[in-house]
Amino acid sequence: MAGPHPVIRVAAKLSDGLRRGPYQPHVLKPLINKQVVLIAVVEVNISPNIPVPLKEGEASFAASGTGIRTLGRGHAWIATGGRVSRVFHSTDYGRTWVVHDLPILQGKPSTGPFSIAFFDPKRGVAAGGDYQMDTLRQDNFRRTTDGGRSWHAPKQGPFGYRSAVEYVSKNTIIATGTSGTDISTDGGRSWQRLSPEGYHTVRKAKAGNWVLLTGSKGRIATLKR
Repeated sequence: MAGPHPVIRVAAKLSDGLRRGPYQPHVLKPLINKQVVLIAVVEVNISPNIPVPLKEGEASFAASGTGIRTLGRGHAWIATGGRVSRVFHSTDYGRTWVVHDLPILQGKPSTGPFSIAFFDPKRGVAAGGDYQMDTLRQDNFRRTTDGGRSWHAPKQGPFGYRSAVEYVSKNTIIATGTSGTDISTDGGRSWQRLSPEGYHTVRKAKAGNWVLLTGSKGRIATLKR
């Protein structure tokens, strides 16, 4: 890698023809409003502190913005999906990392964990599936009780692809996606349909019990208890 940033190789369709070459991220600014036909990332890792490289076809989904989570005292988790699903975990503010396999639906660019959440450094959940088959319930949810080292399937998972998952309390969890919104009251072991309305994000306020969901066409919903 050259300089402080990973090298990104870009092939973009510009007005003066196709240009190829290595660019630093700040050099990509002139490409705004141009028709980009290919972006390929090479020699890139999540962090220079992570000795484990990303595998071919492995990436993180933007989705609800909750593929990355942090807690106090230096804990951070990053979920990856696509052809391979894993969880990267740091306990020292990103100085060092460990990686663990996440046995959620994977193998295609449209599959993997789209959201993770942690109630404390030990208890956490991962939700996702296949966004191109949003009613598929196969392997779309996992929970952990050891900080992400091992993951367990629920008795009954959410009712399809879920792009966001959030703890409301120790045992109450909300998951939402394009095919509906679900709730678990036993820490993610089983799930019930909460609403046929689907959203893209769900977050709980840091103080109090206010839970907001946001979706397409400017929709905003709040959870009534």
